[in-house]
Amino acid sequence: MKNKVRLSIQIIILGLIAYVAIRPLFDSSYLADFESYCPFGGLASLGSKLNQGTMSCNMSEVQLLLGIGLIVGVILVGKLFCGYICPIGSVTEWLGKLGEKLRVRIDMPSLIDRPLRLLKYGILFAALYYTMTSSELFCKEFDPYFASVYLFDNTDITLYFAIPAFALTVLGAIFFRLFWCKYLCPLGALSNIFLNVAGAGAVILIFVIANLLGAQLSYVWLVLGIIIVGAVTELGFMRSFLLPAPKITRDTSFCSDCGICDSKCPQGIKISEFEKVNHIDCNLCSDCVFECPTSNSLTIGSKEKYKYLAPAAVVLLIALSLGAASDFELATISEKWGDYENVNTMQVYEQSGIKNVKCYGSAMSLKNNLVNVDGIYGIDAFAKSHTVKIFYDPAEISETKVKASIFTPIKMETRKMKEGELAELSVWEAHVYGLFDLIDFNNMFYTLREDEGVYGFETHFGEPVIANIFYDPVKTNPMTIKNQIEKKKITVKKQTGTETIELNFKVDKNSKESGTINIADYRQRIFRTYDRKFNKYKEYDFNRLSVLVFPMPEAGVPALRRYFGSLTSHLSADDGIVRFSTRYNEMPMAYVFFDPNQTDAEKIKTALVKEKLTVFISETETKDIDNPFKINPKGEIYPAGEIPIDKENL
Repeated sequence: MKNKVRLSIQIIILGLIAYVAIRPLFDSSYLADFESYCPFGGLASLGSKLNQGTMSCNMSEVQLLLGIGLIVGVILVGKLFCGYICPIGSVTEWLGKLGEKLRVRIDMPSLIDRPLRLLKYGILFAALYYTMTSSELFCKEFDPYFASVYLFDNTDITLYFAIPAFALTVLGAIFFRLFWCKYLCPLGALSNIFLNVAGAGAVILIFVIANLLGAQLSYVWLVLGIIIVGAVTELGFMRSFLLPAPKITRDTSFCSDCGICDSKCPQGIKISEFEKVNHIDCNLCSDCVFECPTSNSLTIGSKEKYKYLAPAAVVLLIALSLGAASDFELATISEKWGDYENVNTMQVYEQSGIKNVKCYGSAMSLKNNLVNVDGIYGIDAFAKSHTVKIFYDPAEISETKVKASIFTPIKMETRKMKEGELAELSVWEAHVYGLFDLIDFNNMFYTLREDEGVYGFETHFGEPVIANIFYDPVKTNPMTIKNQIEKKKITVKKQTGTETIELNFKVDKNSKESGTINIADYRQRIFRTYDRKFNKYKEYDFNRLSVLVFPMPEAGVPALRRYFGSLTSHLSADDGIVRFSTRYNEMPMAYVFFDPNQTDAEKIKTALVKEKLTVFISETETKDIDNPFKINPKGEIYPAGEIPIDKENL
């Protein structure tokens, strides 16, 4: 292959993907993310943003701007992504060469070729429609690239979609020229639509005018319109027209009609039949230009000096897209509710550094907490900068209460106390700047854990945030704790490996000692309750429910809290179980609320002690995980109205 520049770019792209896959083997703190630079995901997420006001989870400005850069490249230069960057395109092109050497590859018969091309437009519409209406990337369910890099082990992958897609991609490439690219690739369909931008532009113009005239068409109709026009253009003409301007040009006065260009074209285009190659499959890879033995016979845009135009454009568009992404941010969600439109005194409170607002899901979780707060009418959340803007009516709620509404208090034990080790602990009320969200709390946990005299802490809203720190005065003191909190960085050993964390905490001078607390009260106070309601809990009469109550020491183990959601999901498979809760009543206790008309205690106990927990990934998809709990569900059954516990907040 004489086109070393294209080959180099392809190898670099695949090398970067391999690096992402291999790095976790020698850097356990690194989390492989194979969709960080996915242009199709960015464009699909843009559809979700336009249609629902929300970006898809894990999609950011980087993917979006790369997607826009791809479209701009298609319009101005050609299908550069397909020829230079796409990992599926590169691998299937090489597989095709293997099929050619084995003499098993054939070109798709023309009678079948055009009808088959319609498939990718159907897949494109399905992928965009699902994403636009759910904010979830449907393409991840079947994408052979996504499935292969994750070795088919990712909850977003639907195996009965992904396995056939992968098999068709590999086998299709060996037996038919670029089978995935020509017949199944949704990004290929999208590229072909904008290769003939006039048709897509006309549909967009009609859509805008119709809505200005009051048609109120959804963006789904716009997508359907441009897809139909794109499919008709490809199947009807198999040509690009005015744009893109650069095209492979054959000068018949120099051409010797040797046919080398025909044999070297990865797409199987008969270059020798064109004066200007405007075939729909041409992606300006330029292999034919580099392979042509006759000088000036094949050029780009009639000039030999443009030989490197395509790879230069690839590098430039990637650089511009990534540069634009660094200075641009879209709201991950922009939600308004209640009487928002009629509030004339609306104000906006902006808070940066909300580190646990990091994707669509976490932003929506915060929104769901705010929607029930009187006086708050909306939120804009920006995952990239971890910033939120809260829209509120100052006549109903103060700014301080708005701040309090996005604050979640936390309780954390930094170390376990042996039975009888101490009779009491001292309490230091630390007023801490820079301590606000869950990630901050985790960092506080890591730094306080280094002080052997600190046993736990709890936070309360304040300006600054109030952290009550429980400590043994024999082993440490407030000044030592203060110095530990104000460290610039700490090194932490996690399950994923060693990690250095930079801290930015500052302790206010008004911090003070708050007496002592006996160990029984401390255990009660530091215990973090868990409470989840499901299976239409609110539709039940509380007093008609029964409750299985049993000791659960593991409910007090912080490392196991992250599995409570899985346990709850597992229990929800029984329609009669409607709530799972933990409380501290002289020791950690579990409470399973159920409808005795639908299930019974024995079924619940059997579910609790299973070796595998069946977790619901979606309404129809489940995944089994090892049960991390060693539950002994021997306990008592009570009517819900008679459970022996403080019923406050129940």
